[in-house]
Amino acid sequence: MSRIGFEAPLVAGHNGVTVVIAPFSPREVWGVEPVPLDDRREGWLVTGTMNGVKFDGWVGFRWGRYFIIVDAALRKAAKIGVGDSVDVAVKPTTRAKALAVAKEQAPLTTAPGRGKRRRARGRA
Repeated sequence: MSRIGFEAPLVAGHNGVTVVIAPFSPREVWGVEPVPLDDRREGWLVTGTMNGVKFDGWVGFRWGRYFIIVDAALRKAAKIGVGDSVDVAVKPTTRAKALAVAKEQAPLTTAPGRGKRRRARGRA
């Protein structure tokens, strides 16, 4: 599957989480379904770079937007802060490391209401 590249600002999200907004639907671009991360969250596992720094993570979907969480270690390594423009390149992966990162980060996001995960899967 193809690598997607884009540039986006690092933004402060809910509860102090920093993210870049991904301007694409992983389902539409890669034709893959999200993986369950817990009983109410799911996402697409990715590997890639931010400002040339390698990372494993995930693309989540909430509030009509796709996002990638950028933790403190990645912000420091990529030398970026909120408001800075970030060069991002990602592709789908099945790496255990990406799944571990996704499961660790998922609780930092607001979860959809109980029973809504299945309905959200049908949206792009």
